[in-house]
Formats: sequence, structure tokens, C-alpha cells
Amino acid sequence: MRLVVFISILFLSSLAIAQDMSMEGIEAQEKVLKKKPVKEMKLEWITSLEKAKAVARRSKKPILVYFSGSDWCTPCKKLEKQFFKTEAFQKVSQKYHLVYLDNPYRDDIISEKEKKENKKIADKFKVKFPTVIALDYKGVERNRVERFSGNDTRYHWKFMEDNEKIFRL
Repeated sequence: MRLVVFISILFLSSLAIAQDMSMEGIEAQEKVLKKKPVKEMKLEWITSLEKAKAVARRSKKPILVYFSGSDWCTPCKKLEKQFFKTEAFQKVSQKYHLVYLDNPYRDDIISEKEKKENKKIADKFKVKFPTVIALDYKGVERNRVERFSGNDTRYHWKFMEDNEKIFRL
């Protein structure tokens, strides 16, 4: 009888410990994956890659180019909310010239000329939406992160960490 009670207590204890460890893992993952969104944060996006290259040549700062499909790309919308609109991104973005190249389906979002230019650049870089590319101040690609799924921004933060090393920021 004592053996049965002992085994039952041991079994229940192991279940409780496993549940506790599981919850700790979930909480740790949530801390890594979630960054606090910023209310109405305004980043200074340049909408012309050529203009950004000219500015970057003078300042010697790298360029981050974000390729989006603002009216059709659901992962792009999620990435903007969960990555670009965070306090953490707002802080690191000061080290870059930010370029936003939209590729919408609708004709009333950007001009036809801008739409054609953005498509040409997206084709040149063989972009899958969304994509963020890091260019040096000369306009040479040095790093990229493609696509976005779920709510997992860790690959984008790893991309930013890698950029710190690449550009010695």
C-alpha cells in the first residue's frame, strides 16, 4: 500500500513539475517574441532608393530597404505591426536610412511611376514579400531577411543583430 501511495505522489509531482517547466518555457518564448508596440510611432521612411543612396553616401550610414505590398500582403501588415512599430526598432532605426518600397495592387496608393520603379527594384533584388534588405552606404547588399509567418519576429531581430556586426554599429 505504501508503495502505491509513494508511486502516486511521485507521478503527480512529476506532472506538476512538467507543467511548471512548460509554463516557464511559454513565458520565456513570449518575452522573446513580443516587443511592446509603440503608439502612433512615426519612422522617417524614404520612398526612393536612389535618394536614399545619395543621402547615405554623404552620411556613411547603412540603408534598410523594406519591400511591402501594403494592400495585399497580410504578412507585410503583421510585420509592420509586430516589428517596425516597436520601441526596440525605433531605437535601432536611428542608425540607418530607412527606405519603404511599396508594391501595391491598387493604383490609388502610389503614383504609377513610383509603382513601376518599385517593381523594377523588387525584381532586381528578387524579392519575396515582405523582405528587408540591408545595404551599405554605397548601395551594395550586405544582408537580408525574407518573409514573415505567424507572430515570430526573432529572425528579423537576428537580422538586425547581424547588421550591427556587419556595419560595426
